[in-house]
Amino acid sequence: MRAYSNQHTAHSRQFGLLLSAVCCLLSAYPCPVVSAAELKIGYVNLAKVFDGYERTKAQDAALEKRGKAKEAELEARVNALKKIRQSLELLNDAAREAKSREVEEQSEELQRFRASTARDLRRDRDKLAQEILKDIQKAIDEYAKANGFALILDQRGLFYAQSGYDVTDGVLKLLNSRLAAPAAQGR
Repeated sequence: MRAYSNQHTAHSRQFGLLLSAVCCLLSAYPCPVVSAAELKIGYVNLAKVFDGYERTKAQDAALEKRGKAKEAELEARVNALKKIRQSLELLNDAAREAKSREVEEQSEELQRFRASTARDLRRDRDKLAQEILKDIQKAIDEYAKANGFALILDQRGLFYAQSGYDVTDGVLKLLNSRLAAPAAQGR
């Protein structure tokens, strides 16, 4: 219970400092309550971290490989359908009518395959992106705690920030080092 109380007190103090800082920024009068030394703030370029994360690159490569395999399968099905359509010209009327139904069925199946493949790849990409974003959030939390930051913001929400407050490279380095550490241990 004491650990929770200490943690709660620390969070309350940080929130109070943050609230004071916001009030000072919005106030027309100078406010000496919070000094820069007490409130360490940084920002991160989330898109750069996401794109620079080695897991993102690996997942993109795996998804691209699966996508190309599905494209090859789709192309094979299209070619098979073309061959059936070409063979229609050589058949008599009764056989041509039966083959036409087969062509229609295969054409509909091809459309279903195309739609389900796109849907499955999109769903998998979204799921992997969510997992990667969770990794990034954990790394930002860990980086902030290890480096004494009270607040790390996403750069997309900022109108202006000095580059000295950018912690993107540090977070990305931490994130990729955490990914590389289990791989090195497995060797």
